[in-house]
Amino acid sequence: MGMNSNNNKDKHFPCSQCGADLTYSPKDGELVCEYCGYHNPIPESNQKIYEYSFSESLRALHKSKQAQQDTKRIINIIQCTSCGARFELHDNEHAGSCPFCDSPVVRDTEEARFFHPESLLPFVITEKQAKAAFDNWIASRWFAPAALKKKARRDDELLGIYLPYWTYDSQTYTNYIGQRGTIYYERQYYTAIVNGRPVRRIRSVPRIRWTSVSGQVQLFFDDILIGATHTLPRKILDPLQPWDLHNLKPYSEAYLSGFRSEIYQVELDEGFSQAKQIMDQRIYQAVRQDIGGDQQRISQLRTQHSNTTFKHLLLPIWSAAFKYQGKTYRFVINGRNGKVQGERPYSKIKLFIAIIVGLISIAALFYLINWA
Repeated sequence: MGMNSNNNKDKHFPCSQCGADLTYSPKDGELVCEYCGYHNPIPESNQKIYEYSFSESLRALHKSKQAQQDTKRIINIIQCTSCGARFELHDNEHAGSCPFCDSPVVRDTEEARFFHPESLLPFVITEKQAKAAFDNWIASRWFAPAALKKKARRDDELLGIYLPYWTYDSQTYTNYIGQRGTIYYERQYYTAIVNGRPVRRIRSVPRIRWTSVSGQVQLFFDDILIGATHTLPRKILDPLQPWDLHNLKPYSEAYLSGFRSEIYQVELDEGFSQAKQIMDQRIYQAVRQDIGGDQQRISQLRTQHSNTTFKHLLLPIWSAAFKYQGKTYRFVINGRNGKVQGERPYSKIKLFIAIIVGLISIAALFYLINWA
């Protein structure tokens, strides 16, 4: 997981038939030449995908911060091996294309950050399929303006990009103190007016009996997935789950050829802090279940993590934007299953109609209840 030498290693995959650059084809699952149609299968790798110790890696990272900063400054400028042009990839990218000859370039990920991806999910959704998925998605948005479904257009071609992610495994032990609530009923007398006359009646009133409890909950978390990019917000990326992580492949630059790829911007410890928020929600529910009863109160939780490990990997998305009434809306598409998530405008007229219909329905229901 450490860094290697800082020599530039810009990857190209020349076609053995015509010499042009091969790019990865999601449709075929292999490298394909756009000019002569030559197919080059990507060899299957038997390399094991490892889980790394979170605590040991953090210590190693802290010791190499200065070396990491020096390396980042060295590798900003790279040279295209096709046309010889020198250009700069953004700090958060390690795959893209030459702005002069459009040749795909992959920069060695080991040189870019202390941690480099060792696994990925290749694209299987083509750009054509991704566009069709977007069209279906926007057409199904009921509260979207009607004109949008007819006139919304993608201002740019879809961008195929591999985004960096962390996954975290952790064994947790949570000690808790709380209260278990048990519902019981008391008989209560009251007076009701029936046909103008007072009538004495009995009803059952719920009460809660609280009992102090304490205990421990043990949970193991496997592959808590955290996006390691700031380019797109979590509210767009997180709903793209689930990902078929059981199909991860060992990292190979061949899958990146013709696509962009980002270097992680969310640090390892920052990602684990986000993962703990997800774990804490599940732990809270497990504690409530362990307390039992009809209702639960939790006054104290103390969680310890042990044997915490992580992986660094790349996941494929199609990304672009469309304009509507002068405003840009972003959307992304899961490159494995075509699931779409994004921003879109709302029709004020449709929202107003929905509110009116809702108020009328509530009023009608209230009238029927009173009438009954």
